[in-house]
This record gives sequence, structure tokens and C-alpha cells, in this order.
Amino acid sequence: MKKVLIYLIIFASLCAISGYGIDHMVYNKINHQSPYYLSFASIGAISLESRLDCWAKINQKLSQDELHRKSEEIFNNLGISWVDEGVVTNNIDSEYMISYTYQSGQIIYTFSAQTDTDENETYFLLNVVSRDEYDLSKLEEKLREGELKWQYYYLYTGKLDHYIDQETRIELINVILQNLGAESSEVYEDQYMTSITAYTPLFDNSVTVQNKQYNVQIAAKSVLQQQEAFIYIGNPLIIGDY
Repeated sequence: MKKVLIYLIIFASLCAISGYGIDHMVYNKINHQSPYYLSFASIGAISLESRLDCWAKINQKLSQDELHRKSEEIFNNLGISWVDEGVVTNNIDSEYMISYTYQSGQIIYTFSAQTDTDENETYFLLNVVSRDEYDLSKLEEKLREGELKWQYYYLYTGKLDHYIDQETRIELINVILQNLGAESSEVYEDQYMTSITAYTPLFDNSVTVQNKQYNVQIAAKSVLQQQEAFIYIGNPLIIGDY
């Protein structure tokens, strides 16, 4: 009888430990999840893709060889293969440009670098699009290890499989703002789209416009004929068309 009790105690203890382990794993997974994906989940949206656009400039004209070496160095910092056969070069008047595209799984890297002899400057542009839940901020950390001072803009796109009216668009955006700990500042609306810019202490990357600081912009777009809606989260702002 004593042995049976001991076995029951051990079994109960193992169940408790196992339950704690599962709860701990679930908590860690949620706790370390990107705030963007959690924001989409909070409104029932499907995450479509995440995008990073960053650029840098140096006040120096680089030769062709120097531009190639600098570009290869950028990719080495990112831990990405640089294959010379995949590089496209172009000479136009006083400008020399190279471009390179690399794909790893669901992540596509598009890079270009250009010298301007007249302005005595060199520009670098990197665009990264991911269709999985890869944390693009890891790329920012790697780029900071180099000498260039990059500007970073993030865009996260989600989708709802049903139409939402103007009032619902505002409600959904407010839910996301609440999840991000942000306060609404500027609102723009038309028949099909609602956009709100705000500031949250959650993100470091920010811009100042007319003495106001912003680091997040959320937009919701819906078209009745399509019976679907798209949600965009930009940091610090959304650039380009949406």
C-alpha cells in the first residue's frame, strides 16, 4: 500500500511539472511573439507579409571596385551569400549602379547601390519582404554592426476575409493602438480607408513632423465589391502606396 501511495505521489508530481512546462512554453511563445502579429491576431486578421525598407548614404563617390566590396560587406554582415554571378551592373553617364536579389525560403532580399559622380555621393537601398513570421528587426541589429547609418521603415500587412465599414475600421485600429500602448494623434479618412498615426514607447524608431513625434501608423482599407479588408501597420510611418 505504501508503494502504491509513493507511485501516485510521483505520478501527480510529474503531471504537475509537465503541466507547468507546457504552460511555461506557451507563455514564452506568446511573450516573445512580435507585437505586430499579436495585433493582427487580436482583430482576427491573417498576417500576409512583413517588409523592411532601409537606405543609407555616404558623402563620397566610390569606384566600381569599392562599391562592389562595400555591397558584399553589407551582405556579409547580414550573414547572406553574395554571389558575383547574380550581380547586375549598369553605367549611365556619371552614375554607376549595381543590383542584387537573393531569396532564402520565404524571404526575398532586393539590394541596390549607386554612385553619383556629380553629387559626389553613394546611395544604398535594401528591401526585404518576408511571408513568414521572421523578425525583421534582427536584420536591423546586424546592419548596425557596419559603418553605414541606415534609415529603417517597417510595414506589416494583414487581411480580413470580409468587408468592414468606416466605423468598424476605426474600432479595429483602436484595438491595435491599445495593444501597442499607443495614443491616437492624427486621423485621415475617406470612403474606403482610415489611417491613424500615433506614438508608442514600445518602439525606438520615430520621426518628428511639425514638432510632433510619431513612430506608428495604422491603416485599414476595405472595398465593398471585394468583400475583404487589409490592415497595415507601419513603423515609424507607412511609406509608398497602400
